[in-house]
Amino acid sequence: MRTISTPSSADQASLKAFAREQGQRLLRCAFLLTGGNGAAAEDLVQTVLMRLSARGIDDLDDPFTYARRALLNEQISGARRASTLRRGLTRIGPLHEAVSGPSDDRLSILGALETLSARERAVIVLRYYEDLPDPEIAAVLGCSRVTVRSLAHRANKKLRNELASTYERPTKHSEAEGDHDD
Repeated sequence: MRTISTPSSADQASLKAFAREQGQRLLRCAFLLTGGNGAAAEDLVQTVLMRLSARGIDDLDDPFTYARRALLNEQISGARRASTLRRGLTRIGPLHEAVSGPSDDRLSILGALETLSARERAVIVLRYYEDLPDPEIAAVLGCSRVTVRSLAHRANKKLRNELASTYERPTKHSEAEGDHDD
């Protein structure tokens, strides 16, 4: 039978300090990775913090990098397990601030992110939210830089198509019709 060891009080203090310092950043990243599902983002961060507790945060050279990688791995594997389940934008709450812009824009962007595969979403979040260069994204995801560029290209194309109708500019014909108010 497998036993679970209780973290020491020093480990617990280190984990609490880490959660205070980096928790919001991890939560925002998880929020975007889950396509705007606040409850799933909170669960994802909680799972990663439990892993950090079991791993021993003081044993890590860079706990944030480890935690971010764990977020991505957990989200990707969870998305595979639940590929037939569409979660939707069920509970956004205060996490709405994860994406800047007016509320309608945030909902459109989050909805568009939900259309991406877990790996495509991870690349977009790491590239544009975490501002990581392609070599670092490749290292985090355990793939080549070419794969990162390919995933980013496909994801950006999907996002452009998904958001095109939302942010479509009026055509010259429709503008001309508006000028003829009688």
